[in-house]
Parts: sequence; C-alpha cells; structure tokens
Amino acid sequence: MTLNIQEQKKKLEQRRAEIQNNAASLTEAYPTPVSTEEISEGSQEFEEIAVDFLETQQEQSLLVNDQALLSEINTALKRIEDGTYGKCIECGKVIPEKRLEALPWALRCIEDEEKLEKVNLGQQELYDSDIN
Repeated sequence: MTLNIQEQKKKLEQRRAEIQNNAASLTEAYPTPVSTEEISEGSQEFEEIAVDFLETQQEQSLLVNDQALLSEINTALKRIEDGTYGKCIECGKVIPEKRLEALPWALRCIEDEEKLEKVNLGQQELYDSDIN
C-alpha cells in the first residue's frame, strides 16, 4: 500500500478548516477573559463569576491546544509542498504509513517521538521537583 499524498493533504486541509472554525466560534463566545476588575466591581454573585472564569479558562485551554495542532498541520502541508512529507525530521527515516494515516501531521517516526516525550517528561519532573 502506498501513501496517497493528495489524500493526506485533503485530510490536513479539512482538519485545519475545522480548527479555524472552532477557534472562531470560541473567540466569539468568550472574546476576553474575566478580569479581576470585573470580579471586584461586578454585581454578579460570586458563584456566577467563578463559573464564567472557569468556562473562560477551559475555552482558552482549548484554543491553545488547537493553535498548537494548527501549527503542526501547517508544517505538514508545507512539507508536502517541499517534498519532505513522510520523513522524520530527526532521523530522516520514512514515517510508517499507519502513523501518517492516524496522525497526518506527524513530524517524527515513533521512536523519535517517544524520545522527545521522554525528554519532555523528564523536564516536567524536574520542574515539578523544583516547585515542591
């Protein structure tokens, strides 16, 4: 089985459009975060303010995650144009088709992705130990 690059490109473009539409609807629903002035000056009940604040934080978290994914998708689309799509950015080996079918925006082979995750996990553990 050979990977169909045009099919992958179509998947990536569709996912990009979904993310952009989702981001537009989220920013319309929560254009600005709840500020501390609103909390101190407003006449809302504390519970209402807390719910608004929590919802805003959740929406912003979704936006951050979507922006990161959008960046990966745009990179994958650029790699299609450059002719480097499907090759690991770390070792240069071909990324398995099954991986690209599942994650069309994948930039690394499984081995290098696991290495990166271990490094990131180690840094998180160091950060957590410094805080505690």
